[in-house]
Amino acid sequence: MTLDEFRQDLSKRMGKRVTEILTRDGESVQDLTDLYQPSPAGFAGQVVLVGGSRHSWELWQEAEAMWNFQSTDIT
Repeated sequence: MTLDEFRQDLSKRMGKRVTEILTRDGESVQDLTDLYQPSPAGFAGQVVLVGGSRHSWELWQEAEAMWNFQSTDIT
């Protein structure tokens, strides 16, 4: 999966277009590996949505087939 494809996936999950993907620390993401977290195994970071709101998010896998998603508004 490319970063653009991941941005599209996050946009669907958020219900609004994601304009920027950032690391947990708010740094610009260059590669999906910048978002990987070992425990729980998955991905995490921040997104900026169209309109400027910023959210933290986590995407983690359970039972090898199910992905869970959670986001929180941080603006």
